[in-house]
Amino acid sequence: MIEQLDFAEPFFSVDYVENEDEYWVEKNSIIINLAERSQTIMYIKGIPIMPLKGTIAKGVYVKNIGQALVVKDYERCDLNDIQTIQAIKRTWKSLYECSGLERHKGLPYYKSPKFKVGEGRNHIEVNFCFVSEPLAPSGLHQLHDRDFDEVHAQIRGFGMMQKFVENDPNTYFGEYIMAPGIVHDKFYDETGYYPWHQYQSITPCVYCPIEIDR
Repeated sequence: MIEQLDFAEPFFSVDYVENEDEYWVEKNSIIINLAERSQTIMYIKGIPIMPLKGTIAKGVYVKNIGQALVVKDYERCDLNDIQTIQAIKRTWKSLYECSGLERHKGLPYYKSPKFKVGEGRNHIEVNFCFVSEPLAPSGLHQLHDRDFDEVHAQIRGFGMMQKFVENDPNTYFGEYIMAPGIVHDKFYDETGYYPWHQYQSITPCVYCPIEIDR
């Protein structure tokens, strides 16, 4: 199954691919392996793409797809173009509008609608988040609005996922630097426990939270 998604239109063209032997990638595209529950490994020219990892590819077949997200021709969204930035802000809701949390008020974060697929342990939700300013933190948090495993994929620009001992920026103890196509390592353990964490932009950027129900 190959499903063309519209949640990130008109800024990004995205396909959801499920249970396909092969998928042709024409233009420079980001491919993210979502098959965490089935542990299906994808391959490009014999090179494995593990579950919850991503890559950039062009002019090749992706083989043995269980579940994948493909951001086609991802570079066509130009975050240096002021008209594109203004259009994203008009089209997507601010983080504060989505959460209603006071700590999100005024943050330069904008969220696309969510795409949802699968049932039970295969239930996955993704959306794209635009951060319009550099060095902008999303705010420390530990709990989520439901019980899911979460990682983030970088789509445009550069950012980082940071970890903290407590709900205090001074207790920072590590981070992952993220460029397009990168999915950071898991923060959660086998029980679903997360340390305090946050996303922070390095440049204006777009990233993709991936939420897989436990």
